[in-house]
Amino acid sequence: MSGEKSLIKIYKQNLVTLCFVYNITTDWHRHPCFQLTVSLHNISFELETKSEKKEVFGFIVQSNLLHKIKTRDICCINLFVDPESNHYHLLSHFTEKNSVYFLSSEEALKIANYFIKSVTINQPIDIYHVYRFLCKCDLNYLCNQDNRINKAVSIISSLPVKKISCREIAAEIHLSESRFLHLFRSKLGINFRSYLLWKRLQDVIDNIDSSYSSETLTTLANDKGFSDSAHFSRTCLSSFGIRPSQLKQALCVEHNGSMCGKYYCLHNIFQALYI
Repeated sequence: MSGEKSLIKIYKQNLVTLCFVYNITTDWHRHPCFQLTVSLHNISFELETKSEKKEVFGFIVQSNLLHKIKTRDICCINLFVDPESNHYHLLSHFTEKNSVYFLSSEEALKIANYFIKSVTINQPIDIYHVYRFLCKCDLNYLCNQDNRINKAVSIISSLPVKKISCREIAAEIHLSESRFLHLFRSKLGINFRSYLLWKRLQDVIDNIDSSYSSETLTTLANDKGFSDSAHFSRTCLSSFGIRPSQLKQALCVEHNGSMCGKYYCLHNIFQALYI
């Protein structure tokens, strides 16, 4: 991240996460979610993949695609849709031909305004509504899911510490271990071990507050299933493109109206959410 103050605020809603960010620059990373990112102020920011670097107003990237972004002095909203969500495959329709779908400035602004309105009035985020902003055709968007995999992810989500063997879950859903591992990857687009790491990382982030020093952050990571600080740091960097210390600092920084030239954006959203 750059030398200027960076800010991250997270708003979770079932299996959808809105991540409000200001002045963030990431390293290369990938994660199992579909990601939709939009600028709040009709100002472009930089997206880089292994095939191109481009100034954009918004984008949708496939799950598990290596990318990095640079939003210096710009406010953006990231939407992350977890692979077990009923709406996960809805965004995949935009990346069937290319791994990245680029939004126009008008589309990005319309979606950003929808997110802001939904959060400030405490209205559920409707991914199908987002889909209709970008595509006028009707779609049977609730894709068929495998009830066995639904049960598997439900078991994982219910665990206070996301540590369980694939053999244990396979037995719970009456599959062989090899069949379960194959089915899990084919349905969710991520292998079982990587998915557990992702869920552990989410648990750590959900519990970070300003009182955590580097030592207590490591303790929190250990409590949530990471074997050591290096393991946690690697997972954080590979999943979000920033180090745990940078993530904690950005999550816990005090927000104020001077952080962005557009006072009405993130400052007012945070006033509605946290005060």
